[in-house]
Amino acid sequence: MPNILNNNDDIVNRQQRVNKSDWKYYRYKPSSDRIKGLLNLQMDKTHLSQRESESRTVYESAKFSLPSRYEVIQTLGKGSYGTVCSVKDRLNPQNQYPIAVKKITNIFYREILLKRAIRELKFMIFFKGHKNIVNLLDLEIVSDKPYDGLYCYQELIDYDLAKVIHSSVQLSDFHIKHLFYQILCGLKYIHSAEVIHRDLKPGNILCTLNGCLKICDFGLARGLAPQFFTSKDNYHDITNYVATRWYRAPELILSEKAYDKSIDMWSTGCILAEFYARKPLFMGKDSMHQVHEIVKVLGAPSKEILVDYGSLKAWNTYHNLSGSSPTVSWQELYPFAAIEALDLIDNLLKWHPKKRFTVEQALEHPFLGAVRNLDDEPVCPWGPFDFSYEYQLHSMPRLREFLIHEVSMFREERLRRNITKSKAVGDIKIVGDLQL
Repeated sequence: MPNILNNNDDIVNRQQRVNKSDWKYYRYKPSSDRIKGLLNLQMDKTHLSQRESESRTVYESAKFSLPSRYEVIQTLGKGSYGTVCSVKDRLNPQNQYPIAVKKITNIFYREILLKRAIRELKFMIFFKGHKNIVNLLDLEIVSDKPYDGLYCYQELIDYDLAKVIHSSVQLSDFHIKHLFYQILCGLKYIHSAEVIHRDLKPGNILCTLNGCLKICDFGLARGLAPQFFTSKDNYHDITNYVATRWYRAPELILSEKAYDKSIDMWSTGCILAEFYARKPLFMGKDSMHQVHEIVKVLGAPSKEILVDYGSLKAWNTYHNLSGSSPTVSWQELYPFAAIEALDLIDNLLKWHPKKRFTVEQALEHPFLGAVRNLDDEPVCPWGPFDFSYEYQLHSMPRLREFLIHEVSMFREERLRRNITKSKAVGDIKIVGDLQL
């Protein structure tokens, strides 16, 4: 694993901020002038040279404005959340691998985008260094219209897992074991920090040409560590409307109780089944149709399970499902799959969350014995993720300023690491000269 996992100073830096630079010391002014003032402060604090701050590459078709060192290759995709382009670094021509730049638009004027962006940045910075989690390279906020937005520079990955699964490429049992094992390694790291992803699906797992998987899109992720909830009510306030429907655990649809890491394990079970079917297992058209699709395969849940879900919707579902079709065997669905794979799927896709495998149990399953390497299964060394900052972000001005502050802190830390690295290279060169 990278040295970052053994750097005690970095642990302190990630979990704590120096008081004088903490976001709580800002004075809030809900005006666009205040935002521009903070952006100027950000540029000063990150020690950008005048040349870098003034010389820009403009890509009109995507309304992108980047530092002049970057050249846009093409637009990779557009959506309501923003636009993604691939770029190459002119100052680092020996690097053959392009960078993906995601521009999030309207971020300072839409609360949901601000909250999602802050969460995603916090989690990506926190999980930085694990090989099965996407790496954030740089951040930038541009205020000049029509190019304004938050620019996230990430490693460009060739495909997402959905394209791999639904392609014509033949996947052997070894391929499936190798790919699924990497998902669990990344998820173990996330879960060990008391975080749930809440939107695991093939489209949110990136795949390089050499078969390395990286979990991405932490916009819906959530911390669960009880010490950071201000009250029991806050714990129960976590929304159930998460995860893409086809990968959504049944308790998210039927229960009103608090959920836990087991919702991610349901998603991994759906993904493992999809490797064999080459299509999603449960393709519901709406929430209740999704439940019926699950019943077609798993059979109707017991009365005790639905009572434990503790909602009127679950109770009504029990009466509507009486006389439903019995359980279909996994061997009947996937006669070509290994028995061990079917057993793992069965233990991941359980109606009752407590009966599902944890990520640790899944990693220990015989199906993955041939590809398992304990060195690839670290836990997060920073401890539980601290999400208590969220309770102070109850207005748009505070959300805006907190995002600007986070970007500034990220760039300061990146600059500090680059200076340290340059000094280390210089020291090596001096030693080499002495040896001549």
